[in-house]
Amino acid sequence: MEDIVNVRPRIHVFVCVNNRCGIAGNIKPSCGPTITPEMVKEVKLWLRMRGLTSVVYCTLVKCLGFCSTDGGVMCVYPQGRFVKGLLTVEDIKKVIGEEMSRVGID
Repeated sequence: MEDIVNVRPRIHVFVCVNNRCGIAGNIKPSCGPTITPEMVKEVKLWLRMRGLTSVVYCTLVKCLGFCSTDGGVMCVYPQGRFVKGLLTVEDIKKVIGEEMSRVGID
């Protein structure tokens, strides 16, 4: 085992795509019906096309623990910002754009 060194994105976003729909007896909301793995792929492609893959990481996750009926949830690190109510790819891009502005990424 060996550490991978000098890997430090300025922003790392985690986007929940957990989908509990279809699980018998489930009453807890989930991000998956609103935010899908395909949407996260689209965001990753958007970052790649802008040449940002080494400074902004985007990771698909199954649960961030803040299940919401208002839409999907994402988290931004190292800022520790959690955002709920995501409905579209554009919502995810908007949050990333806000964070890029905060840390001075053009």
